[in-house]
Amino acid sequence: MQGERLAPLVLLGAALLATVTLPRTWPRDQTIHYVLGDRAGHVERVDARWAAQTDPGDSLREVSFRYAPGTAPRVVTHEPRLSNGDYTVDVDVVADGQPTRYVRRVMLGGGVTSIDLTAGGASQ
Repeated sequence: MQGERLAPLVLLGAALLATVTLPRTWPRDQTIHYVLGDRAGHVERVDARWAAQTDPGDSLREVSFRYAPGTAPRVVTHEPRLSNGDYTVDVDVVADGQPTRYVRRVMLGGGVTSIDLTAGGASQ
């Protein structure tokens, strides 16, 4: 008899717990700034591939930006829909016809995340 009275409370508790914990893992709009700095005037292309740290071989999001000579902004803004968490972002920047690859580990937490692409590439 008492178990029958507790069952609705247990279900209500589980539902409340789910509404508190699940939204943290749901994808949300993230704001990413790819910082090109002074070399922006030379950049022709920026390609980025996002993968979760738990499965780095599986790309979750990809984006490409193309620019006419001298028109790339100093900061490229991208708003992918991703869950908060740890990611690896693989960015290729082509400037003056020369590609440079950057690999960065990034923690997304719902705010603005900046990725510095002004220094040498291929570091983590």
